[in-house]
Formats: sequence, C-alpha cells, structure tokens
Amino acid sequence: MKKYLVFISILILANICCAQIPHLYNHTFPEITYQDEVVLEMLNQVTETQIINDVTHLSSYLNRRADAIHIYNVKDWLAFEYEKMNVDSVYFHDFQVIPFWDTVPKPFTTAPNVLALKRGKKYPDEFIVCGAHYDSYVRAEGEFNPDTLVSPGADDNASGVAGILSAARILSNYEFERSIIFASWNAEEFGLCGSNAYAKDCRRDSMDIVAYFNLDMTGYLNPGDNIHIALIYTQCDSLLGEFYKQVGHVYTPNIPIYQDWLISGDTDFSSFNRNGYQSITPSEDVLHMSPYIHSVDDILGLSVNNWDQAVIFTKLNLACVALSAGIMPESVIEIEEQNEEIESFEVYDIFGRMVYTEKNVWKNMEEIRVNNLESGIYIVRFFTVNGNIFSKKFFLKY
Repeated sequence: MKKYLVFISILILANICCAQIPHLYNHTFPEITYQDEVVLEMLNQVTETQIINDVTHLSSYLNRRADAIHIYNVKDWLAFEYEKMNVDSVYFHDFQVIPFWDTVPKPFTTAPNVLALKRGKKYPDEFIVCGAHYDSYVRAEGEFNPDTLVSPGADDNASGVAGILSAARILSNYEFERSIIFASWNAEEFGLCGSNAYAKDCRRDSMDIVAYFNLDMTGYLNPGDNIHIALIYTQCDSLLGEFYKQVGHVYTPNIPIYQDWLISGDTDFSSFNRNGYQSITPSEDVLHMSPYIHSVDDILGLSVNNWDQAVIFTKLNLACVALSAGIMPESVIEIEEQNEEIESFEVYDIFGRMVYTEKNVWKNMEEIRVNNLESGIYIVRFFTVNGNIFSKKFFLKY
C-alpha cells in the first residue's frame, strides 16, 4: 500500500467521491440471503497452508521493487502459477512508471501487470476483476541501488497476492456467466501506476467491468484485537459495498464489517473508481495497520501475524467474485470428444501442483488410472500428438 503524507491524503479522500467520473455501466448485484452449496465447496478449498506458501515465496525475493531487476523474476513466477490453472489465457499489460513524487517526470520501464482470464459462458464481455499489487517498497535515503535494497513486503502485499492466487486456483475449476480476470499489478508503490494504466485502457475501450475487488495487506492484526474488516469504498460504489457486506454476513457471520476510510495512502481500487468502475478494498484496521510496511521488517511472524485473518479476507474475496460472476448450474469443466491420439497427460491438484504424469501414452483415452491420490478435485491436462492441449476436471472419492 502506498502512503502519502496524512494531510494530503485527507484532502484527496475528502474529494474522491466528487472526483469520480460517472460509472460507465450501471450494474446491480444479487441479494445474498443464504449459503450456496457450491460457494461453500469453493470456500472449503481455501487453505492456510497454500496462503503461507505463496507469502513465503513472494517475500523470499531480495525485493519486489518496480525499479529493481528482481521484479522480472516475480513476474515470471506469477505467470507460471497462472498458466498451471484452468484459465483461458494468461497475458501481460505493459506500461511505464512515472513516480508520483517526481516534479519533473522521469518515466522508466518495469515488469508488466500479469493477468489471467477465465472466460464467461453467458456474458463473456462482462468482467469481474480482482487484483493485488505484487511490487514491494522500502524507504531509502540518499543515493542507493534499488537492486540491493531489502524489501520482503510480506504483508504489503504478498498477503494480497496470495489471496488472489488462491481464488484463481479454485475458481478456474468452475464455470461462470461472466468473465473473471485475476490481476497482479506492478508499481502500485510508485503511484498506482500499473492498475491506473490498465483501468484507463479499459475505459478507453469501453470495457464492461461490473466490479473490481482489491486485496492489499491482509495479514496483520493489532495484538489484542479481534478480526474485523474495514471496507473502503466511496458512496458512489455503495451498491458494491453493501453486496460485500451481505456476503460477509452470510458466509462469515461472526466477522464485523464496516465502511471506513484510509487515513493515509491509497491502493489500486482507486484506479478503477476514478475510471468509472465500481470498486472496493477490504482493509486491516485503518488505525492499526502493520507498522512494519515499507521496511525490512515487513516479514512473516512480525508484519504478517494472523493467518486466520488472511484466510477470511481470501474467502470473502473468492465468494464475492464467484457470486457476482454468476455460477453456472453445471459447473464442471469438460472437453469435447477428441479423435486425436493422446501423447501424454499431467494431473494437477486444486493448488496447481502436478501430482502425477504419464508420457508416451500414444492412444485414444477413455479412462486414466491414477494411483495413490487422495480424495479431492483434480485437473488433467492432455497433450495430443498434434500439439493440442485439453483439460478435464474430475472428482476423486474413495
């Protein structure tokens, strides 16, 4: 999360609703009054272990600064993770960075935004977007080399990225009426540069984004406090805010959710808000955010100190995305009958880990045998002799 001086932020926040341009499209959201069995199935697949693994990996880079060389390795890892999922495409969105503090613009090139598309079946040109920034930042004085700075960014914002990845791994195994875009933004810490460039391009192209759900800093809980969610949105986006609250009251009824305002800084939801799209961002307590962000101490255990909270933020984001996208009644991925010979296949669990593979098959496949796998949901990727790739979801139950 990017921080400004407090008095500047107050001025910005006081005028943000008036500054927002009119919505490009007017969408409403379903009324949520009961727990849907399919959504509960999805939420049960969210695991603390997977979130920990992703935060641990992302915070293991020396830094994830947009102006350092390491950011390109992070970009490659994110793309690799998305490519293992049942999404329709993984693509990059390039932009230039103009740091917000420069009085004389000094743009520089950085790694792109990383996006994954799950195409909707009924309204493919209507989009639900959820995202989190993958860059980190650490304060530095005087002359410095960005490539050598230490900036683990565990809470800000490896925690948010982990939540989006978890949602993508699970939701990519289902079918929806609307299209879903899972996004990893870069250069948020330099002034929301990546998300702002993307949102501007979407508005220019009149892209119909029904809602944007942001995750930024989900892992710090002030010692002694109970888990709660400060939901940041403008009055212009109150329909989306009320929808999120409904989802929370139904699926996490013991977690308080209330509208609040950032007292300093900003985050990527504003890029969409200011370009005419409904957007929200759930937040840690705005008065008691992690005191370790933008420092070498933004690490696991210190800055990310409550995995239960990170799981709840992840689950509510997933539920909101699924319900606003519209779950298809028969939400199982199938492939059409294929006459091509299968050369090899790979089996992945719901977290994108390959758990079994078989090569040099050379046959038409009507069934496969997978030994020693636990009960659960799996994805099989078939590779044909003609170079085509097909996927199939299956449930294994003993």
